[in-house]
Amino acid sequence: TEYNMALRALVKADTAKKVADRTSVTQLYRSIIKELPRVLSIYDVDMPINEAKKAVSYHFKKHENLKDGRVIGLLIAKGYMELEETLMQWKQKTHLLRILEPMELQQLDTTQLSAREKLMM
Repeated sequence: TEYNMALRALVKADTAKKVADRTSVTQLYRSIIKELPRVLSIYDVDMPINEAKKAVSYHFKKHENLKDGRVIGLLIAKGYMELEETLMQWKQKTHLLRILEPMELQQLDTTQLSAREKLMM
């Protein structure tokens, strides 16, 4: 629980500043990457570590063009909360898989899909 308290302290420090810099984003990314093997083991996810890292990287790159420090700070706080909830096992496996296997990364062969299935995408 000391680790969780440290995470909360980091989140409070970042939100108190109201301005997030690149180092806090990098710290969050490194914290997540460091815990990935443990998370995959805890939730019994059969996924190569490189694929999981690619999914995490995708979520960070999705927001790389943000300039507003308050929004970045909010996303950092949310990231730390997601990490803490995952490590405390407050999520179910399906919740984790939604993060690790985002629809945007899945390259489906749309030629095999019906018109209705294409609309649902």
